[in-house]
Amino acid sequence: MTGTSAPRKKTGKPAGDDPVLLALGEQLAQRRRDLGALQSDIADRAGVSRSTLHTIEHGGTGVRWEKVAAVAHALGLHMSFEPDGHEPG
Repeated sequence: MTGTSAPRKKTGKPAGDDPVLLALGEQLAQRRRDLGALQSDIADRAGVSRSTLHTIEHGGTGVRWEKVAAVAHALGLHMSFEPDGHEPG
């Protein structure tokens, strides 16, 4: 951990209401907490603002894909998509 204090174990209010974005944000936030990193640490590594990271972690909309990918990379993750078992359309 490079920050001056330990990450809080608090989840905060959702920034959106899309269950997929909420779940994605929670996965990213949990990974950050598991690493013991502060939002500011990961935001700096990803080249995004702490506010943008907060929005991503809380399922907010309107965030550019490349910023989400940069956050995932800063957390040692890669983005991928898998079939969900239902036929599209």
